[in-house]
Amino acid sequence: MQSLLQQLKNLPKTGVITYEGESCAVSELIQKAAEIKHQNPQLYQGDIALGYTHLAEFVTALIAFDGWCSAIYLCPPNVAIPQGELIKWPLSGDAAMDDATKKQPVFSSSEVVQTKWYMATSGTTGEPKWYSHSFESLTASSKYSEQLQSMCWALLYQPFRFAGLQVVLQALLSGANLVDAAENEPLVQIALLKQNKTTAISATPSLWRQLLMTGQLGDLKLQYITLGGEIADQSVLDNLSRLFPKAKLRHIYASTETGVGLVVSDGLAGFPLTWLESLALPVALKVSDTQHLMVKPNFKVCQTLSAQTDPQGFVDTLDIVEIKEHRVLFIGRATGTINVGGNKVYPEKVEQVLMQSANVSQAKVYPKKSALMGELVVADITVLNADDPQQLKTQILINCKNQLQRFEIPTKINIVNNIAHDPSGKLNRKLNRKQQHD
Repeated sequence: MQSLLQQLKNLPKTGVITYEGESCAVSELIQKAAEIKHQNPQLYQGDIALGYTHLAEFVTALIAFDGWCSAIYLCPPNVAIPQGELIKWPLSGDAAMDDATKKQPVFSSSEVVQTKWYMATSGTTGEPKWYSHSFESLTASSKYSEQLQSMCWALLYQPFRFAGLQVVLQALLSGANLVDAAENEPLVQIALLKQNKTTAISATPSLWRQLLMTGQLGDLKLQYITLGGEIADQSVLDNLSRLFPKAKLRHIYASTETGVGLVVSDGLAGFPLTWLESLALPVALKVSDTQHLMVKPNFKVCQTLSAQTDPQGFVDTLDIVEIKEHRVLFIGRATGTINVGGNKVYPEKVEQVLMQSANVSQAKVYPKKSALMGELVVADITVLNADDPQQLKTQILINCKNQLQRFEIPTKINIVNNIAHDPSGKLNRKLNRKQQHD
């Protein structure tokens, strides 16, 4: 078992991190991480709650604490830490001087602690929950090659989320450069990515649509394109494929709870039906009687998932799928349905139909309270051209009637200037009372 620090020391070359107008070599962060360990022996085998300040300090802490601390909690802002005895990093003056918390460490490169990494879910459809991973499970899909070493990755996710951490670890362990553009508007992001000659981007389909809307994404020379965090519909895959025909395009199915599951690189939405019987994947797959996708990773999953795990070890992802021809397609989340007169409507399914219109750039479907039906389906859309809004809505509704059941068709379509996303890059599906009743 090797720690992150040991693996980085074995690389022939490490990259450069760019953040907030500053740049620093990863080799410098490795040195700072070693200093942290020697200056803070009380942290050995402790549990650390890692608060986020900026990317360089965050990466330095990851390098220092993996293999050194028993647990690392990657703490998003405003999310409660589940334990009260954690040491908070960066240390306060009192914590740094508290002799009662100090332990006598063994300063040996071979004395590696098996660290648990804890991450909170984004809380898109409910309260955030904490799940643990090992360094091995987090880096199961990370690759190294001379070609990957020459990449410059863009970080468009928050690094303390699962998807963002995957980008950070891939860049670190391949010796590539990394540019933090997560907290910027799309046009500013594009400018940063151009300036740093970015060649690889991982983002949610929602973020990709925002970048496409700038009209400037094609100015980049992308070699690697990854989509994750949401359902990758065929329209966004096709748009990216047309814009970057030579790039490696893939969409990833993963979750904070179970880790990386599937990597699809054939340019099609969903995944091949044959994967349900494959023994060559990092996870075993099956579909339950209720159409839930079940996954069985090849590593031990977090104990928190025991209630979602069947006797064969398959974890219920709570993602609804359907089998169409030779493809398994994602429909939506079991926890996010709209109840229309007792019928379940999956917002993601309706959104995919809405975005089949070439003029619709983004869509968000949500419920509206109804005294008669319980809830009704409402949609917000952003459009590229709204010269005749009523005609556009009519065309969209005709397409909906051809593909959706009557109760799934939006009762109202609103053309809006923008659609909100949560900090993880996904559509913000938390509704306020005004949205539910308007």
